[in-house]
Amino acid sequence: MARKRRWGRLGAVAEQDPQPVVQRIMLGHELRALREAAKISTDDTATALSWYRAKVSKVETGTVRLTGNELLSLLKLYKVDVATSERVQRLGEEARRKTTPARVPDWASKYVSLEASATEIKVFFGDFVPGMLQTRDYARALLSTSVIVAPADVEQMASSREHRAERLHSGAPLLWVVLGEEALRRTVGGPQVQRGQLIRLRELAELPNVTVQIMPLSGGAHAALGMSFILLDLGPSRTVYIEGLTSGDYLVRPLHIQAYNLAFDRLRVASLGDRESLAIINTLIDELEE
Repeated sequence: MARKRRWGRLGAVAEQDPQPVVQRIMLGHELRALREAAKISTDDTATALSWYRAKVSKVETGTVRLTGNELLSLLKLYKVDVATSERVQRLGEEARRKTTPARVPDWASKYVSLEASATEIKVFFGDFVPGMLQTRDYARALLSTSVIVAPADVEQMASSREHRAERLHSGAPLLWVVLGEEALRRTVGGPQVQRGQLIRLRELAELPNVTVQIMPLSGGAHAALGMSFILLDLGPSRTVYIEGLTSGDYLVRPLHIQAYNLAFDRLRVASLGDRESLAIINTLIDELEE
């Protein structure tokens, strides 16, 4: 399998200001570790603070924001030392910052923030090109078929998807993409729109921090048949993102991370190398020109 030179993880990535949603996930990991060190269950925590039962789990996965007083109550309950308490409270302040929301459905805004802060992204999509790599025309064609996106929002959302790839030109993040051959051959928006999307894919695949591999239809069954997923490396934590029509799910437990990483490694091995994949993309571009 051909390999290309990789950019380091320092530089532009290290200088980024982490998005509040990333800080919220980091805070959740910290609080879970502190709770477990204090040997207190989630149920006992909820009871002690008069919270509804699921709130502790939502806090520890970064799903909900904590007020300063709520965070302080947790730290007191866990009997955290002064230095740790001050550090975690600073993290809590960062997690409560507000940023301008991306033009995506409300349930997807968290993912876009995570994507913007990730140092490494691994993507598998079987039947269409994922949002981060889409051209505006391709995104518009897909979004116009959505049952949840209002027609008035399609243009702005398509533009937002197109701009998400701009970060890749700075050398970060490291992006590994495995696409099913069907994603290249499915004509979205007409032949010229599909050709433009393939040209965009080729341009991105030639960046030193991006690798695109194609899973051929002739390869038969594979480890992720019938599904798509994205692995995000956020520095201190990792998460798996799986998206449906009306919601997205985040898997953060080590068992999940290990399983999806293993599946992605097997997908890469079963796919064509990056040079062979680029050759297929070029062939399809030429065919669509005729």
